[in-house]
Amino acid sequence: MYRIDIVSQLEASHLEQLPELVDAATAADGHEPLGEHKFLRMRRGDDLAAAVLAFDGPRLAGYAHTVTYGDDAARRASCEFVVHPSFRRRGIGRLLLSHAIMHAQSQAAGRLDLWAYNDSAASGRIATQFGFSPARQLLHLHRHVRALPAVATPAGRTLRAFRPGADEPAWLALNNRIFGGHPENGTWTLEDLRARMAQPWFDAADVLMLDVDGQLAGFCWLKVEDRRADGRVGEVYVIGAAPEYRGRGLGRYLLAAGMRHLACRRADVAAIYVEQSNAAAVNLYASTGFHHHHVDVCYARPLAAAEGLSADALAA
Repeated sequence: MYRIDIVSQLEASHLEQLPELVDAATAADGHEPLGEHKFLRMRRGDDLAAAVLAFDGPRLAGYAHTVTYGDDAARRASCEFVVHPSFRRRGIGRLLLSHAIMHAQSQAAGRLDLWAYNDSAASGRIATQFGFSPARQLLHLHRHVRALPAVATPAGRTLRAFRPGADEPAWLALNNRIFGGHPENGTWTLEDLRARMAQPWFDAADVLMLDVDGQLAGFCWLKVEDRRADGRVGEVYVIGAAPEYRGRGLGRYLLAAGMRHLACRRADVAAIYVEQSNAAAVNLYASTGFHHHHVDVCYARPLAAAEGLSADALAA
């Protein structure tokens, strides 16, 4: 019998054990099992977030976290989970997912999303068993980074680095306007931004800010870190242009400037995530040398049908 702990903020003892679980799963599966957005919320604590931890004695055998978004009819929860390779095929994944469903119900969410990073047949099976079906596909694209010519900046435009302590309000306002309605990117708070800025990989010089006639019109935020077999990876973390400038080449300009910056930072590979349904962005990245690496799938299910069920009943 596994002990289940459910918390709204990860404690020091949890944070001590999680890296070993995540590293073991990453080594076994070839990809990281958890997304940064939810994990950072769990670290700082959030009334709309919950972590489910499964212990075998003192050892952490499995972990899940959920975050609830939206209001009223649009309210939904999003979940990820991982089981240590040494404890797989023992029902822990089903147990974690059952508790995640119950938590989403307690938050009055009408839908639960389940993310499967680098989707596999095993992910599809457990999603189907719990009544989930594919809802979104997030393409992970790569390209090699090589020496690139300088990018000419047209008159009236200024490309500069992010200024901590000064640019946060403008960046947040533009980001949430660009991604308004996006499930993860369009509702960032100052706390979300500061949590990223506190990460060891953050470098203000890697956040390229584009001013047009003195006003912030776009940005290309790059995340550079060493990632095992992939080498030194420069991820296009967030890129966007103000809606009123769409169709004027700002996105292509920012991407080119970002690639030039990654070459200067000696990245081996550039990576970017894009919704498969965003044809314009997919075409832009393909035209600049990005190619398919893998696909992350968001499975979804309505929650009304499971109302009143216990974790044991759901996991049966």
